[in-house]
Amino acid sequence: MVLTAIKGVFPMIVPRPAQALAIPAARKALEDTGRALVVLATALGKMLASALIWHGFRRGRGLFLVHDNGILDHAMQEYRKVYGRRARLVRFEGRPEAVRRADIVFSTFQMMGNHLHELPADTFDWMTVDEGHHSQATTYRTTIEHFTCPRLSITATPNRSDELDIRELFGEEVINISLEEAIARGWLPPIEYHVVTDEGFDEEALKRITEEVLKEGHRLSFDEINRRVFIRARDEKIAEIIEQYKEKTVIFCRNIDHVEHFVGFLQSAETYHSDHSRDYNRDVLSRLRAGDTRRVLAVNAFNEGIDVPDVGLIVFYRTTESETIFRQQLGRGMRPGKEKLIVLDFVGNLQRIQMLMAMVDKVKKLREELGPDVERGSGIGGDGRLHVSGTGFDFVFSDAVVDLMSVLDRVQAEFYPTWQEAGQAALRIGIKTSYLYGDNYRKDAKLPSDPNRVYADFPGWEAFFGRTKKDFYPKWEEAGAAAVRLNIATAKAYHQLYRGDARLPAAPHKTYADFPGWTTFLSGRELRFYSTVEEASRAAQALGISDARDYLKKSRSDNKLPSNPNQVYADFPGWPAFLGRRRTRRPR
Repeated sequence: MVLTAIKGVFPMIVPRPAQALAIPAARKALEDTGRALVVLATALGKMLASALIWHGFRRGRGLFLVHDNGILDHAMQEYRKVYGRRARLVRFEGRPEAVRRADIVFSTFQMMGNHLHELPADTFDWMTVDEGHHSQATTYRTTIEHFTCPRLSITATPNRSDELDIRELFGEEVINISLEEAIARGWLPPIEYHVVTDEGFDEEALKRITEEVLKEGHRLSFDEINRRVFIRARDEKIAEIIEQYKEKTVIFCRNIDHVEHFVGFLQSAETYHSDHSRDYNRDVLSRLRAGDTRRVLAVNAFNEGIDVPDVGLIVFYRTTESETIFRQQLGRGMRPGKEKLIVLDFVGNLQRIQMLMAMVDKVKKLREELGPDVERGSGIGGDGRLHVSGTGFDFVFSDAVVDLMSVLDRVQAEFYPTWQEAGQAALRIGIKTSYLYGDNYRKDAKLPSDPNRVYADFPGWEAFFGRTKKDFYPKWEEAGAAAVRLNIATAKAYHQLYRGDARLPAAPHKTYADFPGWTTFLSGRELRFYSTVEEASRAAQALGISDARDYLKKSRSDNKLPSNPNQVYADFPGWPAFLGRRRTRRPR
């Protein structure tokens, strides 16, 4: 029903199922609150979904923001599909007059941030922030909050490792579709995932470890098992395995030195990384799409916003502890419409195996919830390998991995059985915060490296260490004033310095239900701002402040100046007038 309605609005675009679900949910949130956060797994068409959300719903000049220059070209192509040839799509390169002639402006945060003083807060009528998980970076957030228009964020990974929450900027998710759900629902191409350890695995070492752990009861750390079992595979042999496949290929390598060395072992292959110019990388991508190049070897690139629909083989020739990066890289080949995607994962540590098994378990559970007859089952095949398969996916683990998983089961089973016992054990050895935990948990072999994953009912770090809300300041205003007394001015500084006051929680945005956002929290309720915008304006001009960016630095010398006067004063006249500068009139 949803699909039919949207086809009527976009006769040339048939939204994919995930997009069709996202469009009405996002529009309702934007209509109600002026903010929307859409979380779609990599390869579900996030960028096109954002264009479909705005088209026919919000008129006027739009702004598309992203952190990386390399994504802008693809963004303009996707929006062109929806808005057509007549729409004036402009890439912002620092000329404000170009903005006034555009229907949609595409810009990096860095470029737009350098010119905020030239663009009034009401310049745009709507805004898309792509890969929105980057938005809490200080300079990025300043750019977003400068403009007063409704804002939409679209990302595959809303949660940040630094605990800063992008929901402060965009609200709670209106829809959240994970990679596992997309696989389970068949919204992505069938995936044939091979965990290949044969060429980088010490089977004799695994036999000795199996004896130690399963029979003698020894406790081994992940680091020790990784060091003893996994060996570096030979480049020549890995290249031979890859060359058996004829599909267009993206290979993720360890570093630039490695990628430039390994490319010599492959035919029709080129490299794509940060040492190349943007134009060079763009040409490499074009040659891959055209079939002139068959293999592209990438390093810390190709993660976000790159679209090569007909890539049929993804090779992981590197390990990464970041699940976000792993999912982004896997998504480079998971574009709908292809016959299948083959993945060769030359896995190099236990963490990767754990990550994959958790993904497989989640897909299986979702498939079972969707219907009784969708599973083809799992078990050891005639080739001695573990196959976990279902409609649209087939994960193949080598026989060595099967043995290793039995070791993992025993190693993990030796953790404290409950989070309460683990928390008490951590306190006994002097661990009182999540930051100290990461450096010191190895002092007790029964403490897991990540209790959040081990204990299904893990209550959060505060409760883990026995701290409750009654131990903290009862109101956010009191906590904010205490943070100001510690000279904490930013969210990043807070996470570094809050331990200076035992009554400050590690995550105030989760502790206080009415938490107002970091800017207000750290402004210090006990400080009184100038009562009128005129007084604040005179004070700012007295400091010789030249523009909005300069204001963020110099306004701190006057405690009565708010960090965000455009939000504090309802009659804020715009930055040029506020700072006593002549404002350039927009042509009618």
